[in-house]
Amino acid sequence: MENKESKYVKILREICREEGISLSAYSSDWAFRLKKNGRTAFILGYQFGLNASSVQQVCRDKNITSEVLREDAVPSVYHACFMTPALQGWIGAHGNWRELLGLLDRYGTLVCKDNYGTGGNQVYLVKNELELEHAAAEIFRVSEAMAVCPYEEIEEECRLVLLDGEIRLAFRKIRQAVTGDGIRSFGELIGEAAAKGAAGGYQLPRAGELKRVPAAGEKILLNWKHNLGQGAVSEELSIENLPREMKDLAARVSQSLQIRFASVDMIRSSRKAEDYQGCEECQSAWKVLEVNSGVMMEHFASESEAHYRKAKEIYRDAILRML
Repeated sequence: MENKESKYVKILREICREEGISLSAYSSDWAFRLKKNGRTAFILGYQFGLNASSVQQVCRDKNITSEVLREDAVPSVYHACFMTPALQGWIGAHGNWRELLGLLDRYGTLVCKDNYGTGGNQVYLVKNELELEHAAAEIFRVSEAMAVCPYEEIEEECRLVLLDGEIRLAFRKIRQAVTGDGIRSFGELIGEAAAKGAAGGYQLPRAGELKRVPAAGEKILLNWKHNLGQGAVSEELSIENLPREMKDLAARVSQSLQIRFASVDMIRSSRKAEDYQGCEECQSAWKVLEVNSGVMMEHFASESEAHYRKAKEIYRDAILRML
């Protein structure tokens, strides 16, 4: 079966046709075998054959990635790991709840995630014990491990795509918002944005909030997440003009994880240095949020023809280095 809707699959097919590469697709275009000049390479999902399988597995695990980066003093957001109660006997743990509540008491607000998840799916903002219980139940329903980190009041989130240590793409993730006029309710503003196709992926607030009339000029974000697949849009950045700190951070990530092809999410937040309790490597202006060994540019490529060509150029170079 062929996936005719995916820009990513379309790009792969175009590259292989243009480069004289034989392409076989499997499992509804989820896996591919590429052949040229007696060489064979595989792509599985968004995983290319440039990274060692062990590196892919390390980067897939949010907790292990953050532990490696912390050990190498790379500024990053630490993700603690909690295993499903069904596996507690295998790891010698004595339950999760006391430690989870301790994190909630310490930081006030947490983010709970599927430890292996992508795209902002199974990610929950937790402010109280009931929300924590709900998040844990939902995540353990689909995953054997939950990653938990302090909530960061993110001022800016950027994604850098790296290929063999070189930054090939950088963009800022911009969340959608509506602006109050002092007349219409929040619900009316959302409805108008949705009618224009400009409010995809937003999270509906409580009914009382929908009736509130925002003040003129008041900006209200429609989602606390920055994922392109959940409504955010990209703003491409000049690689040459990126802050030196971001470039150095990208190089340190590549070296620490020994990863060749990856996307790195970096954030700049308002969390105060004293909140990190002496963790000097966490006090940088920019920190790594997550590292993805599967390089997903589907939504980026869908935003414009220029973005499509940029994604195709990067994927082409990755494929040619595989063969």
